Amino acid sequence: MSFKPIIKLLVLQTALSVQALGQLTAPGRVVALLTQYSNTTKQDSIFVFYGSTGSLKASHTTGNLATVKWYRYNPLISNPVLRFELFDEQTGITESIKTDLAEGGYRVVITDISDSTEIFTCWLFTDDVTLNRIDITSTCQFLELHPVTIPSSYNITYDRFVYHDLSRTNQPERNTFGQAYFSNISWQASESRIELPASNQLRLVVENPAPLYNSTYTITIQNPFGRTLSATTPTVTAIATKADYLIQVDEDGSWKDWNSNTKYQALLSLRLESKSLNCDSIYWRISTTKISPQETVQKLVWRDSSLIAIRNEALPDKKIMVPGYYKVYHYSVNSLSGCIDSLVTEIQVDSSRISPDAIPNVFSPNGDGKNDYFKFSDTDESIRSIRAFTIKIYSRSGKLVYQYSGDPREWDGWDGRTTFGTEAAEGVYYFIIEAKGWDDRSFARGPYKGFLHLFRGK
Repeated sequence: MSFKPIIKLLVLQTALSVQALGQLTAPGRVVALLTQYSNTTKQDSIFVFYGSTGSLKASHTTGNLATVKWYRYNPLISNPVLRFELFDEQTGITESIKTDLAEGGYRVVITDISDSTEIFTCWLFTDDVTLNRIDITSTCQFLELHPVTIPSSYNITYDRFVYHDLSRTNQPERNTFGQAYFSNISWQASESRIELPASNQLRLVVENPAPLYNSTYTITIQNPFGRTLSATTPTVTAIATKADYLIQVDEDGSWKDWNSNTKYQALLSLRLESKSLNCDSIYWRISTTKISPQETVQKLVWRDSSLIAIRNEALPDKKIMVPGYYKVYHYSVNSLSGCIDSLVTEIQVDSSRISPDAIPNVFSPNGDGKNDYFKFSDTDESIRSIRAFTIKIYSRSGKLVYQYSGDPREWDGWDGRTTFGTEAAEGVYYFIIEAKGWDDRSFARGPYKGFLHLFRGK
């Protein structure tokens, strides 16, 4: 159950109580509430004043001349029965008014000329809390905003707006209103791009990331007595930076966003674009994993730096991106504050390979548009990260009839013509493939040799 509905109910109950009796009132009070004694249905009034003091007015129900005795509650007295101490007595009056009263408990005993005695008890709260300032702690990792109240927030929560449960023998302290004083808090930043955490706390911490834009910050406190306290910081300069970047790869001559689920082959062309915030300098670094019998280490293979106002992209030399595992580091630096942030992404360049399943064993170069070439199937998947490639085709007698050296992905295949331009005869031929990957893996003879059948029939 929230606090506000309770307050409204208490105000209504108190108003009815005051209207029925009307003999102990609080001129100038802004809120009237009721206690919440635990062992009785009879509750006393709580009068709230905005300021440092309050006032009370008492009279006998009969309106006769009376003797009025005023008592104030002293919680320091060990015997609860004796805690109401007499501080003033007046005689022969029809009403008594006490002003400049400090916060605390009060009791008034009124005896009129007919010896009729009435006793009224109340608690008086003086809400003079001020929101003095907002202390600011700004670091590279977080921004902390700490509002300072007078009196201190701790004192308000545990020592102010206190009453004692007079229905209990030991009259324990109740600080319900003090603990609820800071229960309705909101924060706002003047810069809409700053995301503030959902917080109902007096102390606000903005982190992950710390603010990246200059802004003022405003706190608004709605207290249980209907007062609104508000304070705004001066403009807080953002000192943190956040590293962010876009990785793209060259696919068929155009840049496409890098996908961690896609296997890329050497040599891999990268485009690195910084999208870092609140920085003036950016740095790049690429390292690869090197494994030796003794240890596994990260070896630096490329680096770059620039002022972001001049250049926010970098193009590593694709020659460094041979098959292997890489870490791409990006650093954003705010030179004025000294704040640095970094981001790292792991990239795998596929190992070199030639798939034997992609090599056919029959073709028919008869010009019908079907199977006219002896060539690899699905080059993108079957041929990966190959640096050097040679294929030689021999007749059954051992005569070289065809040869190609170059990029296997650019090889159109053998069309059935010899190196002299004549059509090769139908029959069985023998091929040998030799290749070397960008990871220096050699594919020589081994499984990359075999027979193929050439048919010319329609």
